[in-house]
Amino acid sequence: MASNKDLLWAARQAFPKAYLIYKPHPDVEAGLRDGVVGAETLRATADGIARNSDITALIKSSDVVCTMTSLAGFEALLHGKQVVCFGVPFYAGWGLTDDRGDVPDRRIARPTLDQLVHACLIDYPRYWDPVSGEPCPAETVFERFERGQFGPAVTGTTKVLAKLQGVFASYAHLWR
Repeated sequence: MASNKDLLWAARQAFPKAYLIYKPHPDVEAGLRDGVVGAETLRATADGIARNSDITALIKSSDVVCTMTSLAGFEALLHGKQVVCFGVPFYAGWGLTDDRGDVPDRRIARPTLDQLVHACLIDYPRYWDPVSGEPCPAETVFERFERGQFGPAVTGTTKVLAKLQGVFASYAHLWR
């Protein structure tokens, strides 16, 4: 599955009688990423379109979340929702989702949700230590926050760079 259009058709086919709400990715809505779904496809597949809406509120009001690879599926798992994966995100293939994509054979472990969350957010990643500026485990970051050690304050230069990034992002449609 390669497009949002494909995802919508697959979700409609999998749940023909469901009230299907489509939430475009925020980057697609902002013009920063390809993936706009045409009006004809939306009319044929979706019962509602949730533009510029709170994904957490949508997840909480849903019975099932269908996704290709979105983090929204991971969040839906955290909210105890059924998740159907038409792609293969990092949280698919472990027995916690309804997998419709080609899950790698190596995903044979069957962790609990707590174990998957721990692996994905604590064991696997390396975080940035706000004091030393070096990679570190999550526990170090938690300790820094507990002690109020946040490292160097944001400078005027970084504020200007952040604003410029926002300005350039609003013109992304010119070079896409």
